[in-house]
Amino acid sequence: VTAISASSRARITAITSGKGGVGKTFVAANLAAALAERGERVLVLDADLGLANLDVVLNLSPKVTLHDVFTGKRTLDEALIEVSGFTVLLAGSGMVEYSRLTPEVRDKLIDTLNTVAPRFDRVLLDTGAGISDVVLYTVSLADEVVVVVTPEPTSMTDAYATIKVLASTQKRRAIRVVVNQRVPGTDARGVTAQLQQVIDRYVSPGL
Repeated sequence: VTAISASSRARITAITSGKGGVGKTFVAANLAAALAERGERVLVLDADLGLANLDVVLNLSPKVTLHDVFTGKRTLDEALIEVSGFTVLLAGSGMVEYSRLTPEVRDKLIDTLNTVAPRFDRVLLDTGAGISDVVLYTVSLADEVVVVVTPEPTSMTDAYATIKVLASTQKRRAIRVVVNQRVPGTDARGVTAQLQQVIDRYVSPGL
């Protein structure tokens, strides 16, 4: 979707979820740290433009955010922050004007990714939760998708809905699942098996 060839840019991974509060941002931050320990140059882009909280998870108080870049007040380089071996690009909370998918939002996201992708080995997009236009568009820019889910029934239901939409609208056939917040008595493999059974029955066998 971006204008950069796959051979010359970072692999882009979207970290998303059907429901908020499942630890999606926590997973994104820890995945970034793990990839950085492997020697990869990693950027986490807070793509939850309406309710960004990557700064809270990482205990950061950024002076420059993606909002400043989008409005032309500061440069992209000024917004990049080094933390714990990887780089973050924080959105800033309450970016209400960017919570809807407008041509401006599409262009700014594309421009941002086109600029940063050649500089890193991996870009993690910490998206918003759910299946809004902004979330789905952000996910469409990624090479691969990770859906974070908890054993809670509502989380599993929303994860299924998200996977169904991604499979039907973006023709994705390989979606990774991370089970977070496992409680005693639940099995992560069992959670993924339950999701797989529903997907095989109602979405597409082999997904």
